This record gives sequence, C-alpha cells and structure tokens, in this order.
Amino acid sequence: MATTTNPTHAPTAATPPRRPRRSLVRRVLGLPAPATTRAHPGAGASQSGPAALARRAAPKRRRWLDKLGWYEHRAEGAWTTTRQAEALNLATSRRSVRQEGVAAGLNKISQELEILDPFSLYGEEISGINVCLIGDIGKGKSSLIKSAFCIRQLIAGRQVVILDRKPQSGAGEYTPIARAMDAASIRFKTGGGGACVNLLDPAISTGGEHRGGLDGVVPAGQEALVLAVLEDSMSRSLDEREKAAVGMALEMVNTDARAEHRAPVIRELAMRLLDPRDADGTVLGKRWGARALEWGQEPGLALLRLADRDLKGLVDQATSPDIRDALEHNSLVHFDLSALPTDGPALRIVMTVINTWLANRLAARSSRFQQTVLIVEEGWHVAQGSTGEVFQANMKLSRGLGMGTVSAFHHISDLPETSPARSLMQEASIVVLFGQDREDDVRETCRMYRLPAGTEEALMRLGRGQALVKIGNRDPFLLEHIRSPHEIVLTDTDTAVKGPVAP
Repeated sequence: MATTTNPTHAPTAATPPRRPRRSLVRRVLGLPAPATTRAHPGAGASQSGPAALARRAAPKRRRWLDKLGWYEHRAEGAWTTTRQAEALNLATSRRSVRQEGVAAGLNKISQELEILDPFSLYGEEISGINVCLIGDIGKGKSSLIKSAFCIRQLIAGRQVVILDRKPQSGAGEYTPIARAMDAASIRFKTGGGGACVNLLDPAISTGGEHRGGLDGVVPAGQEALVLAVLEDSMSRSLDEREKAAVGMALEMVNTDARAEHRAPVIRELAMRLLDPRDADGTVLGKRWGARALEWGQEPGLALLRLADRDLKGLVDQATSPDIRDALEHNSLVHFDLSALPTDGPALRIVMTVINTWLANRLAARSSRFQQTVLIVEEGWHVAQGSTGEVFQANMKLSRGLGMGTVSAFHHISDLPETSPARSLMQEASIVVLFGQDREDDVRETCRMYRLPAGTEEALMRLGRGQALVKIGNRDPFLLEHIRSPHEIVLTDTDTAVKGPVAP
C-alpha cells in the first residue's frame, strides 16, 4: 500500500529555513539573531567547515548607549545623591563604643551622642582638661556651658565653680541654677556690702608650700599676685628696686600678722611701703639699707588707692566666711560678679584673685584627687595684662590641681598676638566653635586651630545650637546641642528680652 506525506510539513528546496527571532535587546543593540545548530535537511549530514557557520555582521553602536557608557568602561565616576552614597561612608557609619562621661549632643554626621567630658576623655583622646568655646553672641555658648559643663558635671560627682559676670534680671545669669541646686550665690559689690576675698589671704601661699598637697603643684603665690595687680593698676612694669621693696614689705607684714593670729590686708602692705621702719632695709646692707626705704613709694601709693577706692570692699578685707564654707561643703560654688563695672581693674583683679585663691585651696587638697570645673564665660576679662598672665600660669597646673577651666570668647581677631587670651585658647584640648558672622574672626579661628580648607564657610552658616567641635587630634565634627525640658528652663538667657520660659 502506497504511503502519503503531508505536503504542508515536507521541506522542499524552494522553502528556505526559518530564521530565529531576535530578542528585544539584540534589536536595540543591532545584533544579529543567534546561529542555529539545526542542519538543513537537504544539505546532508556531511556538510561542515566555514560555509556551515552563519557570518555575524558588526554590531551597530547606538549613540545614546555610547553616551551612557554601555560599550566601554568609563573612567569618570557616576552621579549619585548623598542619600544613596551614605551607605558607602563606612568610617562615619561606625558607632563609638565609649559610654563613660557626660554627653553634650548629637553628632550630625554619624548620628551618635558625643561626649565632651574633659575628665573622661583625658589620657585617651586629649592631654589636657581645659575647654574653650568661641562664637558670636546668641549662638548657644552659654546653653552648652550651663548644661554640659555645669549641671551634668554635678551629676557626675564633680565640683563646679562659676565666675558669673553676665547680668540677668538684676543678678548673675547662673543664679537660677544655683537656686535649683540649693547653693548660695556669693555676690560682690563695689564699695562694700558684698563678699570679699582677701588679696593677702593666708590660703594663698608665699612660697608655694601646702600641707596635704602634692609636690610640684605650686600655683601663683602672694608676691606674684601683688606684683601683677600693681603692674595693671600702674600701667607699667615695676623695676627691680620696686619689686625688692614690695617683697620685703610683704614678708614683714605676713610675719606681724601671723604673730597676732590674723590675716594681713593690702592697706597694711601699702602703709608699710609708704612709712617703713628703720630696720626694714637692713637686709640689703649698710650702703643700700637707707636708700631702700624710698623704693616702695609709688607701689605703696598705688596699693593705697586700690584699698581706699578701686577695690574697696572687694579684696582689701578678710575673706568672707561663706566663701570658705561654700568651697568645702557645696558641689556648686557661684561667684556673682555681675554688679562689678567692666571698665577699670576691679573686675579683672577680683577674678584673678579668686582664681589664685581657688588654685591654692585646690593645691592644698590635691592629694584627695577631687575633680573641679571652673567656668569663666567672659574669658577676655581675665586674659589681659599681668593678671591675665597669672591666670594663665594657674591654668597650666590644671592636671595637677584636677581643675579644668571652661572659658568662652567672642571676637578673637580683636585680640593681639601677644594677648594671654591667645594662650588660653591654644592650650585648650577641647575647642567648640559656634557660628561667627565676621570674616576676619572666621579666618583667624581657622588659622589658629589649623582647620581644613572650606571650614570658613561652614562656620559662617552654623545655626543656633550647632557647633564645630575639635577634640585633640580628631577631625572636627558637627555637633547639635541637645537639652532636656528642665535644662531649657534653667539655661535660658533671654529672660530680659522674651520673658521667663514656662516650666
């Protein structure tokens, strides 16, 4: 029986083989269809060689694909956004493992809490315990100092001593914090009626010896302090004859006071220089003994003027008992200096005397290893003249005394290169830079602390409560200060303008 075939499926020589379809990608790229391995039925199984392979045409390059870098590797990087590339910054994504110390705010780069505690960072990240804050008024310096370096330091068990210069509602601006901590505000007033810290207090040593202190921790003594006060009040340096006369008279006044079991005062020193005894100059020999009695005339007149007028009731009497009690029994010691005039030597001398008295008291108890924070917001008051040099010398003993000084400044470009304020800023191990509007201040700040290029614009754009922080050798980072609702009430400095903040 004859067989039949289906004419629709039988290949013939007249019908060419079906070409495979190209995919969408190959059509876009201009590539030919993939070669088929199915042999043509009419060609036989023995066909082989180059003629059996389909020739591929050269692909056609599309201009827009070439522009996007489809064909070759592009040497330049691709565009992205900060949100997309945030995961690539692995260094800033790492969280700090430090948990000890007082936190100050949020690191805006790594989104972690930053610790600005000089006592906790000492030895690992910094070699000193002094802190400096620089910025214009109204940028948030006082709020950070009150919260991170005052209230929170008290929680950490440290003693805080405040030299409060800025007035607010008739008193120092730290008065609300002192009231909240049940601490007395020791207020100084010109002409008397307030507290007094004796310039010649026996606690301020004459030779640096302190019972109960550590060897080598020697703050400025009485003679250095008196000479600095005289140079500032007389607006000139004392010669060697005047220094010798002051030193001899000071030693004799202290000897007489110790014999009578009391503390000497500067008016006694002034009168000893103006009306010396015949035997006062015998230590210099027969030739110069009589002449030496005349060397202390001008320093004596200057001290007498300070005792009777400029410093009356401030440093010319015995130290007030509440000052001694506050340092020994309270964790917060508030010296209210807001009533003192800014012009004249009174404010600067009183702050330096308090600092020297405090340094000597801490040196006497340095063997206890108690940590103390000294806050001086208006740092430029204590960074001028000879008294500023005494203040700076006491700061150099911060590690031995266990006393870290926190000072704030406004316009550093206004300070000369030789100013002691420059040394106070440069010796700080933690520097907090708030916003500044003046270009000269920004340039000088970046030059002093060797900040990276482009920091000038960042400092001028910082908002309130934001600061650029430099800790030791670490790279600067952007900090946003964070306060609790209770701290916002206690640290408010705009009460006189906006009224009290609701609790």
